[in-house]
Amino acid sequence: MKQYLQILLFGLLVFGGCEDEPDNFEISNVPSAFTKKVLIEEFTGAWCGYCPDGAHIVESIINDNNGKVVGVSLHSGDAMEVAHTNFLETTYQNTGYPSGMVDRVSINGSTSLNRGYWESVANAQLSETAVCGLAIISEVNGQNATVEVHAGFNSTLNGDDYRLTVYLIEDGVTGTGYGYDQSNYYNEVAESPFNNLGNPIEGYEHNHTLRAILSESLGDAIMVSEMASGGEHIETYTVDLSSYNKNKLSIVAFVTYIGSTIAEHEIMNVQKCDIDGFQDWD
Repeated sequence: MKQYLQILLFGLLVFGGCEDEPDNFEISNVPSAFTKKVLIEEFTGAWCGYCPDGAHIVESIINDNNGKVVGVSLHSGDAMEVAHTNFLETTYQNTGYPSGMVDRVSINGSTSLNRGYWESVANAQLSETAVCGLAIISEVNGQNATVEVHAGFNSTLNGDDYRLTVYLIEDGVTGTGYGYDQSNYYNEVAESPFNNLGNPIEGYEHNHTLRAILSESLGDAIMVSEMASGGEHIETYTVDLSSYNKNKLSIVAFVTYIGSTIAEHEIMNVQKCDIDGFQDWD
């Protein structure tokens, strides 16, 4: 019996495993071509009665483009507000809600665009050829996540100021009271998907909600020497997840060209990954 237990113990030690041990993901070599994706950053707030329509438009654009469009909701004036929203409002001169930035391109001198422009600008951006791409490994350990982001390039880029920005976003955010209940000016609009949902909408789920920025506000600098064919820039971040629902968190990373004026800024590509997941180049 003693010998049997020793054999059993040996087998457990040799062949046993730990269910919580993460898979060993590995980013592949920088490819020669990337899929162009588009980022929509929507300025929104629970107090804004027109903002449900903005959220609906973003979801429609995302659903129509098979994973090639990423949405981020920038809350202001409610319980989900973060300081980065105020920074972006000031930097890109936002004056209305809902409004949004589509790859931060400027149309008629404005970067913060009325929702009527979002779809057409997104489609135009999707037709552009991607000059860079991103890959992400994100691993949760307890209440923290370690996020490794790779930015890769398939040609030498014009200009010398490109930066990597990394967001933490959360889906399905709910709460009670003024800071979460969604004001709804479409409650009595028959053709609206928000008809008869109440004003405000109690228990409204706020998706793509920006929770934290892991990088510098306009992004972490990418070295000029890395921005050549086959070049690669890598950054690693750690983020505290204890205040959020880990099952509904994602990482959004993007590369931005920082021109001499705000009108010359442009997001070159974006990638999204589950908080405990892996997304290779595509």
